[in-house]
Amino acid sequence: MSFVLDVSLACAWCFADEATPESWALLEQLQQSPAVVPALWLWEVGHVLVQAERRQRISAAASREFLSLLEMLPIEVEPAAVGTVWHDTLAIACSQQLTAYDAAYLELAMRRGFALATCDRALISAAEAVGVTLLPT
Repeated sequence: MSFVLDVSLACAWCFADEATPESWALLEQLQQSPAVVPALWLWEVGHVLVQAERRQRISAAASREFLSLLEMLPIEVEPAAVGTVWHDTLAIACSQQLTAYDAAYLELAMRRGFALATCDRALISAAEAVGVTLLPT
């Protein structure tokens, strides 16, 4: 079954100090269970990599290699819909004390009935509060 993949987990595959056996298992699971992400995921991944390059945590070549890996994976990017973002996502952000960015992942998981894969503590707490299944990370 598909699952919602957030940026914290996806980027764990790029940085050895953030990866866990569970995060590697989810990468392998993508072969059978494609991931779904909100459109903002593209910019969030880019932001993480740009910041990592600026801090010399990763080289530009390694960043490009990681992006190539992500491009090959079965990840469905769901386009943003104005009504969903301005109404549903912002309502979730307010009710769950999340950023609008994190709420986008939770809204997608709730709407599609998918489990959520995240390493973000606030997002984990919010998912538990609304009954969204969490995958081990």
